[in-house]
Amino acid sequence: MRISNIEANPGEHAFGYLEVAESRSGLGPDIPVHVFSGAEPGPTLLVQGAIHGGEIIGSVAILNLIGKLDPKKFRGTVIAVPVVNRVGFELGERGIRIGSTDISRLFPGSATGSVPAQIAHTYFEEVIKRADVMIDFHAGARTAYERYVLFGAEKDPDNPTELELRRRKIVLAFGLDQAGYFPPGTFGAGTAKEAIEDAGCCQITLEFGGGTGWYKNGKDNVSDAERGIWNIMKSMRMMEGDFESDGPLCTVYKAGIVIWKGDVDGLFIRQRRFGDEMKEGDVYASLVDAYTGETIDTMVAPEDGIVIPSGKEWPTIGATSVGILGNIDRVEDRRTTDVYGDFD
Repeated sequence: MRISNIEANPGEHAFGYLEVAESRSGLGPDIPVHVFSGAEPGPTLLVQGAIHGGEIIGSVAILNLIGKLDPKKFRGTVIAVPVVNRVGFELGERGIRIGSTDISRLFPGSATGSVPAQIAHTYFEEVIKRADVMIDFHAGARTAYERYVLFGAEKDPDNPTELELRRRKIVLAFGLDQAGYFPPGTFGAGTAKEAIEDAGCCQITLEFGGGTGWYKNGKDNVSDAERGIWNIMKSMRMMEGDFESDGPLCTVYKAGIVIWKGDVDGLFIRQRRFGDEMKEGDVYASLVDAYTGETIDTMVAPEDGIVIPSGKEWPTIGATSVGILGNIDRVEDRRTTDVYGDFD
């Protein structure tokens, strides 16, 4: 496979930087790309980390994978991008300083637009469109998140498309015990995800821990993130081997009920935990003055729902979403479900 000037022949590993755009300041946000071309033809898997610069659990897992992956021992192609957003990564920021933009919201991008739009366009055309499956790793930066698989809602669950059926298998094969989706038109659903899947790429997003005390709290997350990549390769029939997981069951949540914090700043104290059932008007969290202890504001459930996987702890924060409610859509059993997809 060849991506721009990066080419790997069968059984080879190639590395280079994808030239995407350049700002007037001369800051070059070129993207590091590893291409592993398997010994035999087959599907293409893209694994990427740090499209939000401060979210590095996936980056470490991908680097671990790169150190172990032998292209002579699998079929198909693996494209590994440990850091998509170099500028944000090097500055420890979520977005890209050039334009203060979140690249992940811009796909398919624009060849003639802003620098972030050009980055999104080149990456979309050169990398994403070549992939059959895309694993997009996210995590908390200073905030620790629950572990879960996030995927796009199906347009008609009773009549899923071929891509949606593949995605069901990928979600389950990854190995976590929690997954969720946002219905169309709600928080977390957007045109960028639609553009990726319209290009024929089956995408899942992973939220994987993070927060302070990263090494102590992150070792298991890194290990399980890497485990999930190997599982997906087996699901895509790129290699053989046993699946490993959190357990036989995966609970799938229908998300979409978002609890928002207002414009007032302060210390966020969450009073509810994952799995708690809430009624409309129940207090989810409070905002206190970090210097006096005075309660500034309270955040309540806008409607009935279950607290589903989201951030665990927040220190002082600005205006943002602070919680997600939803309902259990279904429980999948890996013991009775086929997790092998046809990607050839």
